[in-house]
Amino acid sequence: MRISEMELVSPSNVSECLELIADTDRNYRLLAGGTDSVVRMKDGQWRPATWINICHMSSLRYIREADDGIHIGPLSTYTDIITSSLMQKKAAVLVQAARLVGAEQIQNMGTIGGNIANASPAGDTIPPLYVLGAVIHLQSAKGSRQIPIEDFFTGPGKTVMKKDEMITNIVIQPQRANEIGIFEKLGPRKAQSISIVNMACLLKMGETPRQCVSGKIAFGAVAPTVIFAKKGASMLNLAPLDEDLIQNVAKVVWKEVMPISDVRASAEYRRDMASALLERGLYRLMERWDRDHDINTR
Repeated sequence: MRISEMELVSPSNVSECLELIADTDRNYRLLAGGTDSVVRMKDGQWRPATWINICHMSSLRYIREADDGIHIGPLSTYTDIITSSLMQKKAAVLVQAARLVGAEQIQNMGTIGGNIANASPAGDTIPPLYVLGAVIHLQSAKGSRQIPIEDFFTGPGKTVMKKDEMITNIVIQPQRANEIGIFEKLGPRKAQSISIVNMACLLKMGETPRQCVSGKIAFGAVAPTVIFAKKGASMLNLAPLDEDLIQNVAKVVWKEVMPISDVRASAEYRRDMASALLERGLYRLMERWDRDHDINTR
């Protein structure tokens, strides 16, 4: 790979960065963790004239709870998420996903804002953000706006973010005491690989054994963007989550996903695995719920 000369600028704060990207004629890319940059450059996809390095902006690296939810700075790394006691307690489904993003070196460098901005349908943190009701805060020199995450992506590598905007905050809703979640991923290897299919599920449980009051199911790598499996989720409260209901939900989800074939997997295989991941995830959730609440369902 031959790389021509390029410019690297490092704004000291958000305001300075917004001034730089306000020039929409500038051929630039923001550089956060940079874990995808060399790969994309080798593929000939990212060859900006200017890299705008934001990785040292400490004002964009935080995890804190407020009245409206948990605020996550876009420069928060996967390791920040994994090691945060707040996230472990109130966003465990996102912590599970962060643990499966690459090796430790990638987790130390990669950022959640970068994972969102890259807009890969296979991004591992995206399904958990869907089920946690994430809202993406965008800012430009002209103003700011907030976009629910399910409205943020328009296709592979594409978002509603304008050229003069950057992600400045992500807000998620904390998991309550009666909510349990799980992230499942299928890849060529256990970790350090792009997902063939991934899935996040969040259930709100009731007071009777295995009673699900409501739930959310989100799949990655089975459509042009991450999707909610709404029909499957609508069945979760029809009866106690026993073996029969779990299998029926998985069958419905098999029909909901819309995968394509590519070099990593066929559409048929992805559809089968999406159904299987959900079935396995629901079984694991119910086993965990029974154990934590000392419930004997037999």
